[in-house]
Amino acid sequence: MKTGTFLFITGLLLFMSGVYLSTYIASLGVLLSVGGGMMLGVGSYLMGTNQVKPRKRVKKP
Repeated sequence: MKTGTFLFITGLLLFMSGVYLSTYIASLGVLLSVGGGMMLGVGSYLMGTNQVKPRKRVKKP
């Protein structure tokens, strides 16, 4: 599994569990949600930049 995909899935799970835990323990839920959101952002950035590959230039005669 690539790094971007791993960070995205882990961040999504942390974010969702943080939202759920914030209904019971606000401080812990907020910390998990913020950390998960940051991981989601980094993962989506890495997934987006790895999809775009530069084209090779063909020399014209």
